[in-house]
Amino acid sequence: MRFLVRTVTLLALCVGILAPVTAMAATAPVVSVTPTSGPAGSQFTIHWSGFTQCRVITFTWAGAPLASGSPGTQGSVVATAPADAKAGTYAINATCGKETGLTRFTVTVTTTTVTSAPPPTTTTPPVVTTTTPRVTTTTPSPVTTTTATTTTTTVVTTTTSAPPPVTDEPKTDGGLKLDHSSIQPGDTLSASGTGCEPGHDVTLTADGERVGEAKADGGGSFTAPVQFTKIEPGRHTIMASCGVELTGVVDQALTSSSGDYSSTLIVLVFFVLGGIVFVRFAY
Repeated sequence: MRFLVRTVTLLALCVGILAPVTAMAATAPVVSVTPTSGPAGSQFTIHWSGFTQCRVITFTWAGAPLASGSPGTQGSVVATAPADAKAGTYAINATCGKETGLTRFTVTVTTTTVTSAPPPTTTTPPVVTTTTPRVTTTTPSPVTTTTATTTTTTVVTTTTSAPPPVTDEPKTDGGLKLDHSSIQPGDTLSASGTGCEPGHDVTLTADGERVGEAKADGGGSFTAPVQFTKIEPGRHTIMASCGVELTGVVDQALTSSSGDYSSTLIVLVFFVLGGIVFVRFAY
């Protein structure tokens, strides 16, 4: 009987010690802009939330410094699009220690409409022809009188307006696309991009470390595998340098398994049942 009591007590202690481990997922920072588009040189507001690991957030426009702000629960800062920016969509990266965020701003083209004045209208006055009557007198014949005929000609001038000028639509730069928005350890990740300089070497980096490389084809496109040297849960910004700067983001996640816990519990239950059978036969 004492053996049974000791066995049950040991089982209770083991079950109380074992507990599943739950991984806490870090909340990724959020970055946005208002408005999301405008002409070169226009102002816009950058909004952010979720940065907690540093004292100053640095914002860059296609890799060049743009603005900075202090982190907190949420905040905003006013920035200006470069006056020499061409029409297209540009990435705005936010960096705060190891925390990063990404948003985009589209530079639009200001269309100027030129109205052409119609050409002057010239009217030619009508030509009037007057015929002097001829009088013939014969004696003793009667007098014959001829009435003069007047002819009037009217000239009509037609004015044709020139067609309106044709304005070409703006072209947008290429971008970096990832085949997965989030990965786990062991998953494969591939990056593809367009808008590079034809034949230019492509270098892919994440958090300052090289994660892939490729070479742009004659059309400025490329495809390359992405390989992280270490696994760090959270959002990571991948930058492709190929004559221009292209960016993309991917989330890394870790999963926990409860298989060891289940197998240990089965072994403990087996020993308890064996102890009960032993005690029963002993009595």
